[in-house]
Amino acid sequence: MVDEQWLRAASDTEEAVTLTSQLVAIRSYPGEEGAVQRKVAEWLRENGLEPELMPTEGDRPNVVARVENGEGPTLLLNGHVDTVLAAAGWSSDPWQARRDGDRLYGLGAGDMKAGVAAAMLITRALAQRRDLWRGTVIFSSVVDEEAYSIGARALIDAGIRADACIVTEPSWDRPTLGGVGKVLVRGDVIGRASHGSMPEEGVNAAVEAARLVARLDEMPLGQHPRMKSSQSVLSFHSGSEQYVITVPERARFTINRQIVPGETNESVLAEMRALADSLDSPATFEFAIDPPYYPPWEQPVEHPLVERFSRAYAAELGKEPEFGYFPGVSDANYFSADAGIPTIQFGPRGVGLHQRDEWVDIPTIGGAIRIILRLALDLLQ
Repeated sequence: MVDEQWLRAASDTEEAVTLTSQLVAIRSYPGEEGAVQRKVAEWLRENGLEPELMPTEGDRPNVVARVENGEGPTLLLNGHVDTVLAAAGWSSDPWQARRDGDRLYGLGAGDMKAGVAAAMLITRALAQRRDLWRGTVIFSSVVDEEAYSIGARALIDAGIRADACIVTEPSWDRPTLGGVGKVLVRGDVIGRASHGSMPEEGVNAAVEAARLVARLDEMPLGQHPRMKSSQSVLSFHSGSEQYVITVPERARFTINRQIVPGETNESVLAEMRALADSLDSPATFEFAIDPPYYPPWEQPVEHPLVERFSRAYAAELGKEPEFGYFPGVSDANYFSADAGIPTIQFGPRGVGLHQRDEWVDIPTIGGAIRIILRLALDLLQ
Protein backbone atom coordinates (compact mmCIF):
# COMPACT_ATOMS: atom_id res chain seq x y z
CA MET A 1 0.00 0.00 0.00
CA VAL A 2 1.17 3.51 -0.85
CA ASP A 3 1.46 5.93 2.06
CA GLU A 4 -1.24 8.43 1.08
CA GLN A 5 -0.18 10.91 3.74
CA TRP A 6 3.35 10.94 2.32
CA LEU A 7 1.98 11.42 -1.20
CA ARG A 8 -0.04 14.45 -0.09
CA ALA A 9 2.92 15.99 1.70
CA ALA A 10 5.21 15.40 -1.29
CA SER A 11 2.75 17.17 -3.61
CA ASP A 12 2.10 20.24 -1.47
CA THR A 13 0.31 22.75 -3.69
CA GLU A 14 1.78 25.88 -2.11
CA GLU A 15 5.35 24.66 -2.50
CA ALA A 16 4.68 23.68 -6.11
CA VAL A 17 3.22 27.13 -6.87
CA THR A 18 6.15 28.88 -5.18
CA LEU A 19 8.74 26.86 -7.07
CA THR A 20 6.96 27.29 -10.41
CA SER A 21 6.70 31.04 -9.78
CA GLN A 22 10.42 31.27 -9.05
CA LEU A 23 11.21 29.55 -12.36
CA VAL A 24 8.75 31.74 -14.28
CA ALA A 25 10.45 34.85 -12.87
CA ILE A 26 13.68 34.04 -14.74
CA ARG A 27 13.50 34.75 -18.47
CA SER A 28 14.69 31.72 -20.37
CA TYR A 29 14.30 32.13 -24.09
CA PRO A 30 16.26 29.58 -26.15
CA GLY A 31 19.90 30.60 -25.78
CA GLU A 32 19.27 32.34 -22.44
CA GLU A 33 18.70 29.37 -20.14
CA GLY A 34 21.83 29.68 -17.97
CA ALA A 35 20.27 31.68 -15.13
CA VAL A 36 17.20 29.50 -14.69
CA GLN A 37 19.30 26.33 -14.84
CA ARG A 38 21.51 27.64 -12.05
CA LYS A 39 18.34 28.27 -10.04
CA VAL A 40 17.22 24.67 -10.64
CA ALA A 41 20.62 23.36 -9.56
CA GLU A 42 20.65 25.62 -6.48
CA TRP A 43 17.24 24.35 -5.32
CA LEU A 44 18.30 20.74 -5.82
CA ARG A 45 21.48 21.27 -3.77
CA GLU A 46 19.54 23.01 -0.99
CA ASN A 47 17.26 19.98 -0.86
CA GLY A 48 20.00 17.41 -0.43
CA LEU A 49 20.62 16.38 -4.04
CA GLU A 50 23.82 16.55 -6.06
CA PRO A 51 23.07 18.19 -9.41
CA GLU A 52 25.55 18.34 -12.26
CA LEU A 53 25.67 21.19 -14.76
CA MET A 54 26.35 19.53 -18.11
CA PRO A 55 27.55 21.94 -20.81
CA THR A 56 25.83 22.11 -24.19
CA GLU A 57 26.46 25.35 -26.11
CA GLY A 58 27.46 28.60 -24.45
CA ASP A 59 25.92 29.48 -21.09
CA ARG A 60 23.06 27.02 -21.36
CA PRO A 61 23.85 23.85 -19.42
CA ASN A 62 21.59 20.90 -18.79
CA VAL A 63 21.00 20.04 -15.13
CA VAL A 64 21.17 16.36 -14.19
CA ALA A 65 20.70 14.88 -10.71
CA ARG A 66 20.96 11.14 -10.03
CA VAL A 67 19.53 9.39 -6.99
CA GLU A 68 21.01 5.91 -6.77
CA ASN A 69 19.48 3.38 -4.42
CA GLY A 70 20.90 -0.06 -5.10
CA GLU A 71 20.25 -2.45 -7.94
CA GLY A 72 17.05 -1.98 -9.88
CA PRO A 73 15.42 -0.17 -12.79
CA THR A 74 16.20 3.41 -13.82
CA LEU A 75 13.52 6.08 -14.18
CA LEU A 76 14.28 9.29 -16.09
CA LEU A 77 12.22 12.41 -15.33
CA ASN A 78 12.72 15.07 -17.97
CA GLY A 79 11.57 18.62 -18.60
CA HIS A 80 12.75 21.72 -20.45
CA VAL A 81 13.23 25.21 -19.01
CA ASP A 82 13.25 27.30 -22.19
CA THR A 83 10.13 29.13 -23.32
CA VAL A 84 8.86 30.65 -26.52
CA LEU A 85 9.13 34.41 -26.88
CA ALA A 86 6.41 36.34 -25.07
CA ALA A 87 3.47 37.05 -27.36
CA ALA A 88 2.10 40.58 -27.55
CA GLY A 89 -0.85 41.62 -25.43
CA TRP A 90 -0.20 39.98 -22.05
CA SER A 91 -2.59 41.37 -19.44
CA SER A 92 0.18 41.28 -16.81
CA ASP A 93 3.96 40.92 -16.63
CA PRO A 94 4.76 37.54 -18.30
CA TRP A 95 7.63 36.95 -15.84
CA GLN A 96 5.63 37.77 -12.71
CA ALA A 97 3.54 34.71 -11.93
CA ARG A 98 -0.02 35.71 -11.07
CA ARG A 99 -2.43 33.45 -9.22
CA ASP A 100 -6.15 33.65 -9.89
CA GLY A 101 -8.09 30.88 -8.19
CA ASP A 102 -6.78 27.56 -9.52
CA ARG A 103 -4.86 29.25 -12.33
CA LEU A 104 -1.22 30.33 -12.24
CA TYR A 105 -0.43 32.70 -15.10
CA GLY A 106 3.05 33.33 -16.45
CA LEU A 107 5.25 32.75 -19.47
CA GLY A 108 6.22 29.09 -19.40
CA ALA A 109 3.94 28.31 -16.45
CA GLY A 110 2.24 25.61 -18.50
CA ASP A 111 4.97 24.91 -21.05
CA MET A 112 6.60 23.76 -18.97
CA LYS A 113 8.03 25.20 -15.77
CA ALA A 114 5.27 23.66 -13.67
CA GLY A 115 6.27 20.30 -15.15
CA VAL A 116 9.92 20.93 -14.28
CA ALA A 117 8.93 21.95 -10.74
CA ALA A 118 6.87 18.76 -10.45
CA ALA A 119 9.85 16.63 -11.52
CA MET A 120 12.07 18.42 -8.99
CA LEU A 121 9.62 17.75 -6.16
CA ILE A 122 9.20 14.11 -7.22
CA THR A 123 12.97 13.59 -7.24
CA ARG A 124 13.34 15.10 -3.77
CA ALA A 125 10.49 13.00 -2.40
CA LEU A 126 12.04 9.78 -3.68
CA ALA A 127 15.47 10.77 -2.36
CA GLN A 128 13.95 11.27 1.09
CA ARG A 129 12.15 7.90 1.14
CA ARG A 130 14.66 5.40 -0.22
CA ASP A 131 13.07 2.73 1.94
CA LEU A 132 10.14 2.60 -0.49
CA TRP A 133 11.99 1.75 -3.70
CA ARG A 134 15.22 0.55 -5.27
CA GLY A 135 17.06 1.45 -8.45
CA THR A 136 17.98 4.86 -9.86
CA VAL A 137 16.06 8.07 -10.48
CA ILE A 138 17.52 10.61 -12.91
CA PHE A 139 16.19 14.16 -13.00
CA SER A 140 17.08 16.14 -16.10
CA SER A 141 16.27 19.74 -16.87
CA VAL A 142 17.24 20.49 -20.45
CA VAL A 143 17.58 23.51 -22.72
CA ASP A 144 16.44 24.41 -26.21
CA GLU A 145 13.33 22.24 -26.61
CA GLU A 146 11.50 25.15 -28.23
CA ALA A 147 14.18 25.43 -30.92
CA TYR A 148 16.51 22.55 -31.83
CA SER A 149 16.43 20.29 -28.73
CA ILE A 150 20.18 20.51 -28.29
CA GLY A 151 19.72 19.75 -24.59
CA ALA A 152 17.95 16.42 -25.06
CA ARG A 153 20.29 15.43 -27.87
CA ALA A 154 23.31 16.26 -25.67
CA LEU A 155 21.99 13.93 -22.96
CA ILE A 156 21.54 11.14 -25.46
CA ASP A 157 24.97 11.75 -27.00
CA ALA A 158 26.43 11.53 -23.49
CA GLY A 159 24.97 8.04 -23.19
CA ILE A 160 22.00 8.53 -20.89
CA ARG A 161 20.06 5.31 -20.47
CA ALA A 162 16.92 4.40 -18.55
CA ASP A 163 14.24 1.74 -18.35
CA ALA A 164 11.48 4.34 -18.46
CA CYS A 165 11.13 8.05 -19.12
CA ILE A 166 8.40 10.50 -18.13
CA VAL A 167 8.55 13.82 -19.96
CA THR A 168 6.47 16.17 -17.81
CA GLU A 169 5.06 18.23 -20.67
CA PRO A 170 1.52 19.61 -20.17
CA SER A 171 -0.62 16.61 -21.11
CA TRP A 172 -2.88 16.09 -18.12
CA ASP A 173 -6.08 15.43 -20.04
CA ARG A 174 -4.57 13.03 -22.58
CA PRO A 175 -1.33 11.38 -21.44
CA THR A 176 0.75 11.00 -24.58
CA LEU A 177 2.00 7.71 -26.01
CA GLY A 178 3.42 8.98 -29.28
CA GLY A 179 3.79 11.83 -31.68
CA VAL A 180 4.63 12.79 -35.20
CA GLY A 181 8.15 13.57 -36.31
CA LYS A 182 9.31 16.59 -38.27
CA VAL A 183 11.39 16.89 -41.42
CA LEU A 184 12.44 20.28 -42.76
CA VAL A 185 13.20 19.92 -46.47
CA ARG A 186 15.17 22.59 -48.32
CA GLY A 187 14.73 22.58 -52.07
CA ASP A 188 17.11 24.42 -54.42
CA VAL A 189 16.20 24.85 -58.05
CA ILE A 190 18.89 25.78 -60.58
CA GLY A 191 17.75 27.14 -63.92
CA ARG A 192 19.46 29.37 -66.49
CA ALA A 193 19.36 33.16 -66.51
CA SER A 194 18.31 35.14 -69.57
CA HIS A 195 17.03 38.60 -70.40
CA GLY A 196 13.48 39.09 -69.20
CA SER A 197 12.36 39.96 -72.73
CA MET A 198 13.66 36.63 -74.03
CA PRO A 199 12.51 34.05 -71.45
CA GLU A 200 12.73 31.25 -74.02
CA GLU A 201 16.52 31.51 -73.87
CA GLY A 202 16.60 30.74 -70.16
CA VAL A 203 15.12 28.34 -67.64
CA ASN A 204 13.06 30.19 -65.08
CA ALA A 205 13.92 28.67 -61.69
CA ALA A 206 10.96 30.39 -60.02
CA VAL A 207 8.49 28.86 -62.47
CA GLU A 208 10.00 25.39 -62.18
CA ALA A 209 10.02 25.56 -58.40
CA ALA A 210 6.40 26.70 -58.45
CA ARG A 211 5.48 23.72 -60.65
CA LEU A 212 6.80 21.35 -57.99
CA VAL A 213 5.20 23.20 -55.09
CA ALA A 214 1.85 23.20 -56.92
CA ARG A 215 1.97 19.40 -57.12
CA LEU A 216 2.86 18.70 -53.50
CA ASP A 217 -0.66 17.44 -52.86
CA GLU A 218 0.10 14.54 -55.20
CA MET A 219 2.79 13.22 -52.87
CA PRO A 220 1.81 10.16 -50.85
CA LEU A 221 1.68 10.92 -47.14
CA GLY A 222 2.29 8.31 -44.49
CA GLN A 223 -0.75 6.62 -42.94
CA HIS A 224 -1.22 5.86 -39.26
CA PRO A 225 -4.37 5.04 -37.28
CA ARG A 226 -3.64 7.61 -34.54
CA MET A 227 -1.34 10.22 -36.10
CA LYS A 228 -1.58 12.41 -39.17
CA SER A 229 1.15 13.15 -41.68
CA SER A 230 1.02 16.60 -43.25
CA GLN A 231 3.19 19.11 -45.06
CA SER A 232 3.25 22.82 -45.70
CA VAL A 233 5.39 25.30 -47.62
CA LEU A 234 7.12 27.61 -45.15
CA SER A 235 9.07 29.83 -47.53
CA PHE A 236 9.66 30.48 -51.23
CA HIS A 237 12.35 32.81 -52.57
CA SER A 238 13.56 33.60 -56.06
CA GLY A 239 14.89 36.50 -58.10
CA SER A 240 16.54 39.65 -56.87
CA GLU A 241 15.24 42.17 -54.38
CA GLN A 242 16.69 44.80 -56.69
CA TYR A 243 14.76 45.49 -59.89
CA VAL A 244 16.46 43.67 -62.76
CA ILE A 245 14.98 42.37 -66.02
CA THR A 246 16.48 38.90 -65.67
CA VAL A 247 14.90 35.47 -65.64
CA PRO A 248 15.89 34.07 -62.22
CA GLU A 249 18.35 31.22 -62.37
CA ARG A 250 17.88 30.11 -58.75
CA ALA A 251 14.95 29.50 -56.43
CA ARG A 252 14.73 28.06 -52.92
CA PHE A 253 11.79 26.79 -50.92
CA THR A 254 11.36 25.16 -47.53
CA ILE A 255 8.79 22.50 -46.75
CA ASN A 256 7.81 21.35 -43.27
CA ARG A 257 6.73 17.71 -43.25
CA GLN A 258 5.14 16.07 -40.22
CA ILE A 259 5.86 12.35 -40.46
CA VAL A 260 4.33 9.30 -38.79
CA PRO A 261 5.95 6.01 -37.73
CA GLY A 262 7.18 4.25 -40.85
CA GLU A 263 8.39 7.47 -42.47
CA THR A 264 11.93 8.85 -42.21
CA ASN A 265 13.91 11.82 -43.46
CA GLU A 266 15.34 9.61 -46.20
CA SER A 267 11.92 8.41 -47.34
CA VAL A 268 10.72 12.00 -47.56
CA LEU A 269 13.76 13.00 -49.62
CA ALA A 270 13.13 10.07 -51.97
CA GLU A 271 9.52 11.18 -52.47
CA MET A 272 10.61 14.75 -53.21
CA ARG A 273 13.15 13.57 -55.77
CA ALA A 274 10.57 11.32 -57.42
CA LEU A 275 8.12 14.22 -57.70
CA ALA A 276 10.81 16.45 -59.21
CA ASP A 277 11.74 13.74 -61.72
CA SER A 278 8.10 13.41 -62.77
CA LEU A 279 8.05 17.07 -63.87
CA ASP A 280 10.47 16.40 -66.73
CA SER A 281 11.84 19.84 -65.97
CA PRO A 282 14.80 21.49 -67.70
CA ALA A 283 15.88 22.79 -64.28
CA THR A 284 17.97 20.94 -61.72
CA PHE A 285 16.44 20.14 -58.33
CA GLU A 286 18.54 19.58 -55.21
CA PHE A 287 17.08 18.60 -51.85
CA ALA A 288 18.55 18.54 -48.34
CA ILE A 289 17.34 18.15 -44.76
CA ASP A 290 17.75 21.19 -42.53
CA PRO A 291 17.75 20.94 -38.73
CA PRO A 292 15.89 20.21 -36.62
CA TYR A 293 14.92 16.67 -37.56
CA TYR A 294 12.62 14.81 -35.14
CA PRO A 295 11.86 11.12 -35.66
CA PRO A 296 8.28 10.05 -34.93
CA TRP A 297 7.71 8.00 -31.81
CA GLU A 298 5.12 5.63 -30.39
CA GLN A 299 4.88 3.74 -27.12
CA PRO A 300 2.83 0.53 -27.52
CA VAL A 301 -0.23 0.59 -25.28
CA GLU A 302 0.47 -2.98 -24.14
CA HIS A 303 3.96 -2.08 -22.82
CA PRO A 304 4.45 -2.71 -19.06
CA LEU A 305 5.24 1.00 -18.54
CA VAL A 306 1.84 1.94 -19.92
CA GLU A 307 0.15 -0.67 -17.76
CA ARG A 308 1.91 0.66 -14.66
CA PHE A 309 1.06 4.24 -15.56
CA SER A 310 -2.59 3.31 -16.05
CA ARG A 311 -2.69 1.75 -12.57
CA ALA A 312 -1.14 4.84 -11.01
CA TYR A 313 -3.50 7.15 -12.90
CA ALA A 314 -6.58 5.14 -11.91
CA ALA A 315 -5.47 4.96 -8.26
CA GLU A 316 -5.26 8.76 -8.13
CA LEU A 317 -8.23 9.77 -10.29
CA GLY A 318 -10.53 6.75 -10.16
CA LYS A 319 -10.66 6.28 -13.93
CA GLU A 320 -8.58 4.90 -16.77
CA PRO A 321 -6.48 7.37 -18.79
CA GLU A 322 -7.55 8.38 -22.29
CA PHE A 323 -4.24 8.34 -24.10
CA GLY A 324 -3.43 10.79 -26.87
CA TYR A 325 -0.90 11.25 -29.64
CA PHE A 326 0.89 14.57 -30.06
CA PRO A 327 0.49 16.46 -33.37
CA GLY A 328 3.73 18.35 -32.68
CA VAL A 329 7.21 17.43 -31.50
CA SER A 330 9.04 17.46 -28.17
CA ASP A 331 12.07 15.94 -26.48
CA ALA A 332 10.05 12.73 -26.12
CA ASN A 333 10.74 12.08 -29.82
CA TYR A 334 14.45 11.75 -29.09
CA PHE A 335 14.23 9.80 -25.83
CA SER A 336 11.86 7.27 -27.38
CA ALA A 337 12.92 6.98 -31.03
CA ASP A 338 16.66 7.71 -30.77
CA ALA A 339 17.58 6.52 -27.27
CA GLY A 340 15.10 3.64 -27.29
CA ILE A 341 13.75 4.48 -23.82
CA PRO A 342 10.10 3.54 -23.15
CA THR A 343 8.50 6.97 -22.81
CA ILE A 344 5.25 8.61 -21.73
CA GLN A 345 4.59 12.34 -21.90
CA PHE A 346 2.54 13.44 -18.90
CA GLY A 347 2.38 16.53 -16.73
CA PRO A 348 0.09 19.25 -15.37
CA ARG A 349 -2.65 20.82 -17.46
CA GLY A 350 -1.38 23.87 -19.37
CA VAL A 351 -3.66 26.26 -21.25
CA GLY A 352 -2.86 28.95 -23.82
CA LEU A 353 0.55 27.52 -24.63
CA HIS A 354 2.64 29.73 -26.93
CA GLN A 355 -0.01 32.46 -26.49
CA ARG A 356 -0.53 35.48 -24.29
CA ASP A 357 -1.82 34.84 -20.76
CA GLU A 358 -0.63 31.23 -20.63
CA TRP A 359 -1.58 29.43 -17.42
CA VAL A 360 -1.24 26.15 -15.57
CA ASP A 361 -4.01 24.46 -13.61
CA ILE A 362 -2.67 24.44 -10.05
CA PRO A 363 -4.43 21.31 -8.69
CA THR A 364 -3.04 19.24 -11.57
CA ILE A 365 0.54 20.03 -10.54
CA GLY A 366 -0.01 18.12 -7.32
CA GLY A 367 -2.03 15.48 -9.14
CA ALA A 368 0.78 14.88 -11.63
CA ILE A 369 3.31 14.59 -8.78
CA ARG A 370 1.21 11.95 -7.03
CA ILE A 371 0.54 9.93 -10.19
CA ILE A 372 4.22 9.87 -11.15
CA LEU A 373 5.22 8.97 -7.59
CA ARG A 374 2.76 6.06 -7.64
CA LEU A 375 4.23 4.97 -10.97
CA ALA A 376 7.79 5.26 -9.61
CA LEU A 377 7.02 3.11 -6.58
CA ASP A 378 5.48 0.46 -8.84
CA LEU A 379 8.34 0.54 -11.35
CA LEU A 380 11.32 0.84 -9.02
CA GLN A 381 11.19 -2.55 -7.34
